[in-house]
Amino acid sequence: MEACTINLNQTADKGRRFKRFILILTLVFLASAAGVAWLLYQKHDMETWIFISLGIYFLFFLYFGYIGFNAKMFIRSDDYALEYQFGFFKKVPERIIWETIDKVKLGFTYIAFLKKSGRKKVLKIGWVPYEKLKKIKNNVYSFCAEKGIPIEVAEYKEQE
Repeated sequence: MEACTINLNQTADKGRRFKRFILILTLVFLASAAGVAWLLYQKHDMETWIFISLGIYFLFFLYFGYIGFNAKMFIRSDDYALEYQFGFFKKVPERIIWETIDKVKLGFTYIAFLKKSGRKKVLKIGWVPYEKLKKIKNNVYSFCAEKGIPIEVAEYKEQE
C-alpha cells in the first residue's frame, strides 16, 4: 500500500489539551508572580514586583508560543510502521511497527493497538477534526486489512 501522511498542524482548536496548556501557563505565572512578590516584599521594594512578574510571564508566553508554533503534529503510515507525533514537547515521533501488532480496535475517538507482547498502545485522537479523524481511521483500517491484522470496530448501540 502507498505511504500516507496526514498533517495535523492546521487544527484551529486543539481542544482539551490546549486548554490544559493555558491553565498550566496561568498557574506558572501566578506562582512566579507570588514568589517574586514575596522576595521583593522581603526587601521592601513592592513597586517593581509587578514589572518583574509580568516580564517573567511574557518570557514564558513567548517560549511556549514559539514551541507551540513550531510543533510538528502528524500521522504517517507506510508498509513498515505507523508513525505519529502529537504535542508540544515531543521532539522524536513515536512508531508502531505493523509486525508487532496482534489486533486493532477502532473506537469513536481512539485507536487501540494490541501488541503481540501483551502491551496496548492507545492513540487518543478525539481532538482531531472529523474529516481528518475519518481519514486516519480509514488509513489504519486499509493497512490492517492489507497486512491481515484483525480489526474490531466500535459500534454505537442505543439503550432501550
